[in-house]
Amino acid sequence: MAAIYSGIHLKLKSAKTSWEDKLKLAHFAWISHQCFLPNKEQVLLDWVSHTLVSYYNKKLELEDEVVEKLWTYLDNVIHSRRLQDLLKNGKTVNLSFSIAQVINERLSESCSQKARQSIGTVLSCSSGILSTPSLAIIYTAKCELLVDLLSKLSELACQQLASDDAVSSQLFSTLQLTFAQYLLIQRQQTNPNRVFGQVTSHLLQPCLLLRHLLTVRNWTQADDSHVRQHWSREIRNQVEVLLQAGLFQPELFSSYREELLPEREQQEKKKGALKSLLLPVDTVRTKLSSGFCEPALHGAVVAGSVSLLYKLFLDSYSKGENALLSDVYNVASDRIRHEGVQFGFYRKLAQLLVRHAQASVPAWFRCLKLLISLNHLIVEPNLRDLVASAWIDAKVFEPRTKRPQEALIGAVFQTYCKLRQFPRLFEEVLAVICQPAADELRVPVLSAGLTAKLRECLLELPPNQILDILCLVVEKCQTLIIPALESDSNMVLKLGSISSVLHAFLFNMKSLDDVTPPPVVLRTQSLLAKIQKEIIQPLLELLQAAREEEEEPEPCLRKASDSALLLVYTWVEVNTLFGISCSKYVSPSGGIAATATAIRQWGISALLPGVEEQCWEKVTALASSFASTGKYCLELLTLQKMKMILMQTKGDPQALQHAAAFILESGRSSINKGETEPWDGDLSAINDLTYPTAHWHLVISNLTILLPYLSLKDVEYIASVLLETSVLAKAQEADGDEEPSISIGKVSLGLLHSPFLPEMKVLHCAFLSSLIHQFSKVLHPARGSVDLPLQQLSADNIPWHEEILSPCKTAELVEAPSENKPPKDEFNSSWKTLEKAAQCILLLAKNGSPVILKDNQLESCLSLLEIASLLKLDNLFPSDCIRCHLLLLSLVANTRANASCSKVLSLKFLRTCFHLLRCLQAGRNANSVFKVFHASDALEAVMTSQFTISKFFANTLTDPAWTEYLQEAQTFLEHFLQMIVERRQSVRINLEKFMSFLVSCKPDAGAARSKCCKNWTPAAGQLLLMAFTTLCHVITLYLQQQPEKKLQSGAVLPALLEPAIVQMGRAVEHGLQSNVQSQPLPIAFIPSVTTLLKADLSHALSKGGWQKNPEEPSGFLERPRIKLYQQFYSQILRELPSAGGHLQFLQSALQFLTVFCSVPDLSSGKETAVTVVYAVKKLLAGPEITVQVIQNIEMELTELLVQLLGNCSAEEFYAVMRLLLQGLEVRNIWQQNAKEVLSAVTLIKLLLSCPLNGDKEKAFWFASPQIITALAMQTKEACQDQALISSMVVPILETTAALLRQGEGILSNPHHVALAFSILLTVPLDHLKMEDYGSIFLGVHEVLFSILQCHPKVMLKAAPSFLNSFHRLVVSVMHEGRQKGDKVNTDEFEIALKCAHLVERMYTHIAAETEEFTVFSAFIVAQYVTELQKVTLHPAVKRHLTEGIYRILDLCIERDVKFLTASLPAGVREVFKDLYNDYNHYHKAKRQGEEKYTA
Repeated sequence: MAAIYSGIHLKLKSAKTSWEDKLKLAHFAWISHQCFLPNKEQVLLDWVSHTLVSYYNKKLELEDEVVEKLWTYLDNVIHSRRLQDLLKNGKTVNLSFSIAQVINERLSESCSQKARQSIGTVLSCSSGILSTPSLAIIYTAKCELLVDLLSKLSELACQQLASDDAVSSQLFSTLQLTFAQYLLIQRQQTNPNRVFGQVTSHLLQPCLLLRHLLTVRNWTQADDSHVRQHWSREIRNQVEVLLQAGLFQPELFSSYREELLPEREQQEKKKGALKSLLLPVDTVRTKLSSGFCEPALHGAVVAGSVSLLYKLFLDSYSKGENALLSDVYNVASDRIRHEGVQFGFYRKLAQLLVRHAQASVPAWFRCLKLLISLNHLIVEPNLRDLVASAWIDAKVFEPRTKRPQEALIGAVFQTYCKLRQFPRLFEEVLAVICQPAADELRVPVLSAGLTAKLRECLLELPPNQILDILCLVVEKCQTLIIPALESDSNMVLKLGSISSVLHAFLFNMKSLDDVTPPPVVLRTQSLLAKIQKEIIQPLLELLQAAREEEEEPEPCLRKASDSALLLVYTWVEVNTLFGISCSKYVSPSGGIAATATAIRQWGISALLPGVEEQCWEKVTALASSFASTGKYCLELLTLQKMKMILMQTKGDPQALQHAAAFILESGRSSINKGETEPWDGDLSAINDLTYPTAHWHLVISNLTILLPYLSLKDVEYIASVLLETSVLAKAQEADGDEEPSISIGKVSLGLLHSPFLPEMKVLHCAFLSSLIHQFSKVLHPARGSVDLPLQQLSADNIPWHEEILSPCKTAELVEAPSENKPPKDEFNSSWKTLEKAAQCILLLAKNGSPVILKDNQLESCLSLLEIASLLKLDNLFPSDCIRCHLLLLSLVANTRANASCSKVLSLKFLRTCFHLLRCLQAGRNANSVFKVFHASDALEAVMTSQFTISKFFANTLTDPAWTEYLQEAQTFLEHFLQMIVERRQSVRINLEKFMSFLVSCKPDAGAARSKCCKNWTPAAGQLLLMAFTTLCHVITLYLQQQPEKKLQSGAVLPALLEPAIVQMGRAVEHGLQSNVQSQPLPIAFIPSVTTLLKADLSHALSKGGWQKNPEEPSGFLERPRIKLYQQFYSQILRELPSAGGHLQFLQSALQFLTVFCSVPDLSSGKETAVTVVYAVKKLLAGPEITVQVIQNIEMELTELLVQLLGNCSAEEFYAVMRLLLQGLEVRNIWQQNAKEVLSAVTLIKLLLSCPLNGDKEKAFWFASPQIITALAMQTKEACQDQALISSMVVPILETTAALLRQGEGILSNPHHVALAFSILLTVPLDHLKMEDYGSIFLGVHEVLFSILQCHPKVMLKAAPSFLNSFHRLVVSVMHEGRQKGDKVNTDEFEIALKCAHLVERMYTHIAAETEEFTVFSAFIVAQYVTELQKVTLHPAVKRHLTEGIYRILDLCIERDVKFLTASLPAGVREVFKDLYNDYNHYHKAKRQGEEKYTA
């Protein structure tokens, strides 16, 4: 027997024993079972605690190293498994209160930066103490110590957050734990004054500073991710809960009321009394005003804290019996009761804000917006200053400031719109624009965001008010701006602002139509005539004169030109629109129809009367000389001319061609420069950098008008720019630019994504040519001869478009008819080029001289392929389809990545090529590719190249990228072979040649016969196996789909299947032999063996062997392959239980087992079903199996079980049931084996999807009561562990619902069905993650619905249980669907909305299911309104719930309504009355109307 050590306590107390030995002895004593010491654990804890306390009380001198080791020893003991087990078994172990004091002092020293050596160990000790209830009593019993600890930890956290050091998790995990403990103690305290004193004295300041620093910290990757993502938010929430519970308790309401709202007549009496009263507001204010943080932070901390405290104050006291008046500002009350004191204060505040403008501060705009929302009269005296400082003169560029600025101006717009004082507002706006100022520093008056807000208001305003504003604008322009233009250059800039306002109003106001009052029409006519005569015409004449004087236009002349042309375009567009939409409108230009001749001659008088041609030519020459608003407006006017010509009875194609060419040519030079910036859509803000964007936007937006009248060269230019800008945009897309601005790249990508591009056949064809040419340029530096086919496929001299144009060819589309060949010759030349290119590609592949691509070339090719994927490849014309096919074939067969290139990138390139080839194969003209090459030649070229490059991927066979590549290659090959078979031309020749090629590639085929077998690798083996597998699969699938008569008449494919099976079998055996015995099966082999087995079975079926002898597999399968299948089956079963993390393996393995088990007696054992189910059960109980994995393999599992249980004997089925019932035993979850339960639950749910009959069906339903009982017990146990709720409870609910549905008419005992209610009443519906809540809610709902639909008699007998279960759903959805302010998570809200919809559906079914339920209708309504009174629901959620409860109210008779009115409590009664009134007004009246007209 081992020696028993004793006397340790004496040695620990002895002064002769060194501290090093004492520590070793104490450590040994703690961990050793051979050390005997009465009450050992308590003795050792007391020893280390007493030693530390003595040291810090100066009663003992120790070295720093010894002190550190003592802290480490204490920490190890507190966190030891031994101590936890002792406490769990009921043993009492205590710590002294003095150790808590010592811990607090150590943390306090650390706060003052006197000592930091052991802070980590001290934090760990405090964390361990707080997380152990029996030890935490040293803090919870003395609340002062806990408050002190929380204060010190908060200060430490503030220091860490304020520094530049990375934030670690230890401090914040301890802090979060301390907050949780204090909040628990805080709720238990009965003295509110004491709690208030604790919070204000010790916690208010550090907590507010901590919350501020957590909010404003710029988190970095160096910071601990858990602190950044979780604890920071959790601690902020805990701070708010602490402050609300500490400062604003219901018992303190009287103190707040006495301090804030003293009655006037009692003020004198209470002056003395108030001194003895608690003054909470003054106390908090004093704490906030004292310097508890750095001066630089103080203002920001206080500003954020005041708003928080006010919110908590309102949340606490603005409802219930202790309600304060929560309306911040009531105009009438303030004026009548308080003589406008608040109004005066707010007006002074507004004046202060406006006079001291802070346009760079977002909060400044928000404050002004808030004041306007209170009362517009607050800012009315300072309206002009507000418009100037916050809008016209404000220099705002940053998005974070621009958003609140636009919100403020939008609020001003809405306010004055509702007051119908919009003219008053814009009178001030125009005054500000026209007053002296540095206009060159002003930003554009109306940004895109403000224009959108203006549009909303203009649609609400009466037309006369809009016309009043326009008259004001015209008057300012006429009297102030135009007369001073020549003398004052500043006026040119003001003209720009005025013209942009005029444009914005005319373009965004409601159009005239036939219902517009005649006075409004006449006034509008007069206004447009005035604009034309008194503004536009003088401006154009002024520009003409200035242009004649100056050779080079000055900037001010350019600005004047921009404004003039903006007004011209606005006038023409609006005038045209009014003429079309309103028959009463008479255009000043004399009507559209009469101007056809002038339009054809491009006379400006056709669009704008009174302007001379000579004047207009000079203005257009001026505007065309620089890129800005004027040039863009010229393009718009030209486009308007095209539209007007097209509206004529007889168009002028030549004029249309000239106009289209003019628009395209205007911006060509700017586009070619490549220097662009995004454009916000504002016409007045176009400059040199935004003009190319605006121009390209105009061209692309109007392609349907322009394209028919552009030459082919112009179309090719558009295609090249489209490709170039799209590639650049795709490269920049990763930056995540979410700004709404328009950019050239966004416009181009928008066209590629749109359904319009495929309809523009000529452009589509030209774009494809441009794409092929770009590929050619990328490949050209590497090798000239190899990219020769691509040069042929994109040659300029080949009429690729001819196939498109020939059916509808018009003279307008031909640039020079005399230079074109006859259509037939053109058509033949393009096809000859295609054939030549195809043969060139195949020859290059055969010779094995590919292009070696470098990294940058590979990335460029991938970028271009990504653009190609945006095209509608399944909708190409035959020639384009072939060109695209040959391009991709060339990339696959004749390119190879450099050995130094990334293997993942190389595989992605090949995978993308195969994917696009597959898209082409789905097209209507896919078969046209066989006109330029033989199918077998193309397959040989592709596979030869893949075999050759496979040696570079020898080390990537386990990489997901290799698997994805193999899948894409297989899908391409499968579709290609299907095309060969379905085409029914040269099927035998093509397939035999392909098979011969594959046989020659096999490693055992001999070097003389196989060129591609040099350096044969496992990767090449997988490719070869994939090819054989695909060939067998296609033939087998086709044979299964064809009727027997057709098979007998055409024996081509059956004859090909047999040699294919033989060759594939050899390939599989070779692959398996080369695989190391101890290694798992390569994933690629499993589908191959499955396909081989299917092909074997299909071949036997076609020969009739199986039907003759179905019980003997040797009768139709060859003996070697039977052995292969059996070995494979055994290997699969061995590997299956441990393959939970490999989804693809699982799916393939389960598919093989399904096919294998479908063959009678193929397995050597007699209990195949039990063996396989046992293996599947072990798989589902594995550690890597999750709910998501089960969902992904559910279909394969179901098919396997259907096959197994359909073929097994009754005895095997009984054994399977015993296996499943063992998994449901409650001891499994007691033994922490929840996965075992989950596997059994999953298999039972899947088993319910299998068709059972006879004894098997009887056996299952005989065990069903036991299953339901077991599920109820498992639910009860699982709900005690939060981690098991989502993983266990949801599958149990799904299984229960399926069991009840399938058991309709079978489960005869009502008690067995009623057991389901015990499951539902156990499941928690609160304190869940929203995703888990949604799943559990749906599960509970489905169980209830199954009972309602399938077991109505049980529902009626157990109505209380049913209603309680359903009421829990209603309560939970009310809680989750309540209003939560502005910060609403969209995804979470969608879940709540779906749940509310399910509740509505259940109410409807309850009301419609049975009349016997009428007796419970009043009870259901009472439950509903009782809960409704407690929350404010989101309108969308409330709508669903209200519609549902209306269905129950339909069941209520008059007696029920009277009973509810009399018996409900006061507050609830009011809610019911509102509900019942709405029910009568909306729902009942509608229902009665529907019944009246229902036959």
